[in-house]
Amino acid sequence: MEGFFRFVSRLSRFLFWVAGAILFVMMMLTVVDVILRYLGKSIAGTYELVSFAGALTVGFAIAQTSLDGGHVYVDILTDHVGPISKKVLIFCTKTAGAMIFLLLAWSFMFKGIELYGSQEVSMTLHLPFYPVAYGLCACSVIEAFVLFLEAIRAAFFSGNGANLAEVKSDE
Repeated sequence: MEGFFRFVSRLSRFLFWVAGAILFVMMMLTVVDVILRYLGKSIAGTYELVSFAGALTVGFAIAQTSLDGGHVYVDILTDHVGPISKKVLIFCTKTAGAMIFLLLAWSFMFKGIELYGSQEVSMTLHLPFYPVAYGLCACSVIEAFVLFLEAIRAAFFSGNGANLAEVKSDE
């Protein structure tokens, strides 16, 4: 089981770095476009590229952000219950979150199929939309794995906490 935890952690970290690279390219594209607009020229399709990149950046970064505990976590209830109740609450909320992300992945998959079938493309650059939908589908599945594994870890591995970040991804 520890090997699967480590695999998911490494995959999440890789996607996080990809998200960082996409964010960097998005920022550079925006800066260059602003400078060129000042000089009377611009880059065609910047808005489309930045929109696609923004969606992919969020999608690719979400699993590692969960592992790092970077999402909003409301602990009002868990601070006032015993350790067993806390484990049950964490297990239930992480499992519910995983199910929501699986539903989201299912939705993205069908949206990708629909976009592929219609061959819908962006207006300026004529880039297809379906790869973004499929990419977000994959990211949603990975986030669901992260949440399921954190639920299992919280419920069955005492002393290890509810966060997979404790599993070193570089081991």
